[in-house]
Amino acid sequence: MKNYKHSYTELAKIGNRYYGDTNFCSVLAIAVVADISYGKAFHAYKREGRRVRTGTHLYTQNQVLKGFNLKTEIDWDKMQIYQRKTLNNVLRDCKRWTGRYLVYVRGHVLAVRDGVCEDWTAEGSRRQVVTIYKVS
Repeated sequence: MKNYKHSYTELAKIGNRYYGDTNFCSVLAIAVVADISYGKAFHAYKREGRRVRTGTHLYTQNQVLKGFNLKTEIDWDKMQIYQRKTLNNVLRDCKRWTGRYLVYVRGHVLAVRDGVCEDWTAEGSRRQVVTIYKVS
């Protein structure tokens, strides 16, 4: 399977233009952490029952990741530091992170791949961090 390293803007453009999709933060985050195309992530979510232009639940996201032989585990070290802090704190410090992470805030998920935040919130957000998962 070919590995893709698309940025958030490229993936969002593909989702809007070719799939007519919105509310796709989890699809983009999975495409980034799994190094797959938007289409593969989109169709994996569709197989799990996601409707176009709707969000997803954590269970569905884990099922999709399992389909790509990836699993998540809570990164307790990062959770002790960032729980109840804003996303701005994570974005400031994530440049030193290695690996792939899913950062959950209420109603949204974003991907961090090797210190680069791939999301529209990369410019800053005052949303409060709920959980941080390491993807392996």
